[in-house]
Amino acid sequence: MASIREIAKLAGVSPATVSRVLNADETMSVKAATRSRIIQVANQLNYHKVSNLGVKSPKQANLLSIALIKTHASKGESDDPYFRLIREGIKREADIWSFRLEILKLGDIRLDQLGNFGAVIVVGVLTDSALSQLYDVNPNLIVVDHYFASSRYDLVHHDFAKQTQAVLDYLYEQNHRKIAFIGGDIEVVDLNGDKQDVLSDVRTIAYKNWMTLHGLQDHCQVRTGNWTMGFGLAATNALLDQSKEMLPTAIVSASDPMSIGIYRALQLKSIPVPQALSVFSFDDIEMASYMSPPLSTVQIDSLEIGQVAVRLAKERMIDGRKSALRVEVASKLILRESVRRND
Repeated sequence: MASIREIAKLAGVSPATVSRVLNADETMSVKAATRSRIIQVANQLNYHKVSNLGVKSPKQANLLSIALIKTHASKGESDDPYFRLIREGIKREADIWSFRLEILKLGDIRLDQLGNFGAVIVVGVLTDSALSQLYDVNPNLIVVDHYFASSRYDLVHHDFAKQTQAVLDYLYEQNHRKIAFIGGDIEVVDLNGDKQDVLSDVRTIAYKNWMTLHGLQDHCQVRTGNWTMGFGLAATNALLDQSKEMLPTAIVSASDPMSIGIYRALQLKSIPVPQALSVFSFDDIEMASYMSPPLSTVQIDSLEIGQVAVRLAKERMIDGRKSALRVEVASKLILRESVRRND
């Protein structure tokens, strides 16, 4: 059975208020909405100290549990901390609210069991059909890191489009016009984990739009593939081979791990950063500040992304919110020595 303190934390009131409401203290003045919220939380936590809290459903033991579905492989979390930190944020916030968190593997998901969870969090990009199936069995669906999902779901993502524009604006101010882009593709998978489609990342789209808007489409050079150091190296080599004497003066990279490969490719071709070519990236992994030269990058709060997802789940499970929300978590530019003015 839940404790008074657990109910108080979820209801957003003091333990004393919970105690007096549940003990039907008639001398206490409390708003009807607050009293209703306390009783609702108490019911969902199977608190049955008083008799007027309502009938308990057999499913109530699972109402405060969250199913987590990841579309990426666990190995990717060790290669790139982006998704690992999102998962850690989800776990951290779930622990704060005492929600049971269960990670479900693609291919092993049983739709008939998802309705027993209080909410479902999806990290990554599932097909529209897969998301619709999940929503049909559990409308408390929160989608993380998917910019193009239906607005009927709760969506949480970073401000990557805005920050791509901010990076390009900064490079433009530094007199860069020949700006190339190296990024990653987004795999769309079904509930079995099978790839069904590939989408352009929002940063790639923002780059192309910005270059066109500024009349620089003739200098638009894009290489996209997987999100690895190896691809960063290979893409940079291909870019340099194609450009030959018309080298870009700056490269925008969609992730710091790819930027490590970019640095290596430039080093092997004796192209110094930033004297000959500036590099601006995304992620701000720990290594970024120790690279030579230190990498200019967009600092992303992936932990907060995961925590926000759980808070949205709480609002669905505890507060009864029905309207879907889209939450954009802000990031910020970190200027280091990998960018210089193009004189």
